[in-house]
Amino acid sequence: MGPGAVTPVAATYAIKRCVPSASASAVSANRARIVAVARAKDGAKDAEGDDDEVGGLVCWRRGRAGDVDASVFVSSVYVDERHRRRGVGRALMMEAEKFGREAFGIEAMTLSVNYWNASAITMYRNLGYEIEPRGSIVDVVCDPLRLVQHRMRKTLD
Repeated sequence: MGPGAVTPVAATYAIKRCVPSASASAVSANRARIVAVARAKDGAKDAEGDDDEVGGLVCWRRGRAGDVDASVFVSSVYVDERHRRRGVGRALMMEAEKFGREAFGIEAMTLSVNYWNASAITMYRNLGYEIEPRGSIVDVVCDPLRLVQHRMRKTLD
């Protein structure tokens, strides 16, 4: 491996859903953090006795079940470089979709992704997400991030 190369890690993965407690505020009750943790193949944990967090995302409900544009919005998806291309991102997204269906009865997922993030766009497309049209100049003025990001959407089965 050359300089700057990432050394893959031999690990098994688990996906964990971190949802707010029943006493959380109404805003918090509509959100979840989903994380991927890795444990070395030998079952070893880190110095604090925890599994290593290697990826995650945050998602929240937009609208109410039954609304035409109701969805679960996925944000801040990340996977540690050493654990990429092992299905971690896919597993995180699938858990977010499961959360949307179970917690809210939502039938659609939405997300934003930078135009230049080709690997993420490919993963989302492989999961069934489609790029939405950019919209009019008014849409861009109201949401300037559309200048650098795709909006993607998936209707859940």
